[in-house]
Amino acid sequence: MEYQYSDYNSYRYPDPIAPEYPDVEYQQVDPYIAEFPELRTLVRVTQAFGPHTGLQIRHQYSDLSQSKLQRLYYTRLAHDLTTMTNLYGAYQYLEQPGNLFGYMLLAGIRHDRAGWILGEASFSYLRNHSFSSVSGDPYAQSGALNSLVQTYAPMASLRYSLDQFTAVMIRWEGFWAQGERGNATSFIYTGYVSRYLPTNTALHLMLRYYDNDVGVRSLSPAVEVAQYLRWNLTLRVSYRYYENEFDPGAASSAVEGNSIRSHSLRTHLEWQVGSDLKLNFNYRRYLSNQQIRMNTYLVGFEYLI
Repeated sequence: MEYQYSDYNSYRYPDPIAPEYPDVEYQQVDPYIAEFPELRTLVRVTQAFGPHTGLQIRHQYSDLSQSKLQRLYYTRLAHDLTTMTNLYGAYQYLEQPGNLFGYMLLAGIRHDRAGWILGEASFSYLRNHSFSSVSGDPYAQSGALNSLVQTYAPMASLRYSLDQFTAVMIRWEGFWAQGERGNATSFIYTGYVSRYLPTNTALHLMLRYYDNDVGVRSLSPAVEVAQYLRWNLTLRVSYRYYENEFDPGAASSAVEGNSIRSHSLRTHLEWQVGSDLKLNFNYRRYLSNQQIRMNTYLVGFEYLI
């Protein structure tokens, strides 16, 4: 179970758009971020059926605003074919009041040779529906279907241990989206380098590149340091820089300039209280050139019955 609270402590709305005629009131452009704070709860239950099969059920609830309440239902079934090969499948359903619902189907395979070579491949199908209200109530479920987006998303990753202290991993993801307003294709390329140090410290470096055919590209490097404070107490500190750029005309009117740049600093403390209880504490600080300052707090626990 996890509980998360997110809020921005500083945000300046974009400057209003001047009207063409003096007798028309100024218009405020849509904000890049709005309707916070967010309260989010997550409950996850995992049940084993023998030594080779496991079922996970998850429910997530997000209370962002009356019109953007989100309920997410997720279930995942995994089965060990051999001691090194695992097959899994998942189903996810998301609902939002009155105007959005969607589901995802996923199937994948994972091969792990004792951590030295780890390969994984999966394929996802996502289908999202959007409704328009005809009853005058924006939160009513009645309405005619006016938007449908289907996305096909394959993924492949390979992790290889160079020695007992160093490992590298590469990951590729593709997204082919088809909708009534047109099609879009995007790709994500990610590289990881992990190094274990004699001071009971793990160092992780990551570089992620995103590109799509509608004029958006982004680059995001990150670094994480994980430290064993005690045998049952682990502290993780990570930093992530994000920068993207838009082709002319591709940026939203809510974005100031032609690029978004952000900094994210996160601390995560994990305490294994006993053999059956684990506690998690997480704090995240977010800054961006869109005049956003945000804090996120998360508390969670895992209990093994």
